[in-house]
Amino acid sequence: MSQMIRTSLDALSDLLSAVGMTRPLYVCSRRWTSRLPDCAPVFSHFEPNPDFDQCAAGVSMFQRKGCDGLVAIGGGSAMDTAKGIKAMLLSTSFPAALLGQYPGSHAYPLICVPTTAGSGSEATQTAVLYVDGQKHSLSHPMLLAQGVILDPSLLSTLPADMKRSCALDALCQAIESFWSKAATTESQMIAGPAMQVIFHWFLPYLQGDRQAAEQMLHASYAAGEAIQMTRTTAAHAMSYQITKQLGIPHGDACALTLPYLWMRLTRDPAFIKPGSMLASRMGVSFNDAPLLFLGLCLDTGLYPPRCADPELLDYLTDSVNIERLGNHPQPLTREDIRALYIQALNPAPEEMAEKALALWRHHAE
Repeated sequence: MSQMIRTSLDALSDLLSAVGMTRPLYVCSRRWTSRLPDCAPVFSHFEPNPDFDQCAAGVSMFQRKGCDGLVAIGGGSAMDTAKGIKAMLLSTSFPAALLGQYPGSHAYPLICVPTTAGSGSEATQTAVLYVDGQKHSLSHPMLLAQGVILDPSLLSTLPADMKRSCALDALCQAIESFWSKAATTESQMIAGPAMQVIFHWFLPYLQGDRQAAEQMLHASYAAGEAIQMTRTTAAHAMSYQITKQLGIPHGDACALTLPYLWMRLTRDPAFIKPGSMLASRMGVSFNDAPLLFLGLCLDTGLYPPRCADPELLDYLTDSVNIERLGNHPQPLTREDIRALYIQALNPAPEEMAEKALALWRHHAE
């Protein structure tokens, strides 16, 4: 399904008409209400890791207010919440919503307006929601937004640490899509350029450059398109409980594990072709590519939390979704995953960190 894309929030009323929505439920934080029509119904009772109970409350408001569609304004949490609400509206029961059984004939149009350059949820048919503390992924063509607004001005007030975390999420998605077992020539033609754009504009974006914001927003959308085709791999699979247990933002959590997963892959002969293609796009050698990524993280202030608690490491290891690992280009055992968590959650060896920073700073000159 093709999406209608606009580049300014001022085009929202025209986009509403184009998708046939007359009374939307706005899923967003209260900070955006000043940009909405007077008396518009707003659902804002969701958290950074939204769960189905929150979506059920959104369904109740949707029905009570007589809404006929959804507009999500925000980051991945707002968009995933809106998709969860839509899934419940289309389903006959809560279990059916979880299973992706949507017999409803009324489509309930969805418009997504990302206010971060990160999750790429506006480009996908997927939502991540929690039930009793356990992560569930919904994926169905009916959850894909009909309209998207990519307005770089909406990113201008983001704090630098949120910009970094969201941009790292998009960067991880582009890289994971590129090396995924499900990657195709088409998906790599989307993921590769998205990765290059994010690397190129990363620092200017953190420094408030408007052109960089526009580039990052479109690259984030492209990374979402690529992930829609391939799904994520081990870095995302390992990230969710880092966020839940340690309070580390999602993009940062993905970026902590990715360079060490990448270093392992460089020792796998089957990774030579995709790894060489990635390194070429980054302008570094095959073995230096993961170090360049690590250098970016260190130079922009992402440091591991120093975690040596064996019980927590065991919990994190046992929490990893095996299905997500099935898409990773290299088999990983439980021992591998635990060792990766130890590497990711503790400072890099001094010599490695120095080389990584030197690579990144030379690249960024």
